[in-house]
Amino acid sequence: MRTKKAEPSTVGEILNEEFLKPMNMSLCKLAELTGMSYSRIRKIIIHNDPISIKEALLLAEVFHTDPDFWINLQNVHHYWHQKCN
Repeated sequence: MRTKKAEPSTVGEILNEEFLKPMNMSLCKLAELTGMSYSRIRKIIIHNDPISIKEALLLAEVFHTDPDFWINLQNVHHYWHQKCN
């Protein structure tokens, strides 16, 4: 019997829980810092929209992370959904 692994966190969940909340940063402030629209950031966080490579680069610049961090989060989540369906 195969055990189903838990769904991995989305980019939006990690962005919100591990970066925005601890830094007390609003979506508006993130929009200002990245140049992304407020509605786009909201879609990433609330609706779990996938991010583009350009968006990964912008997030990496703001949060001093590697762009691969964001891309890998995206890929792991996408792979999990493909594997489960």
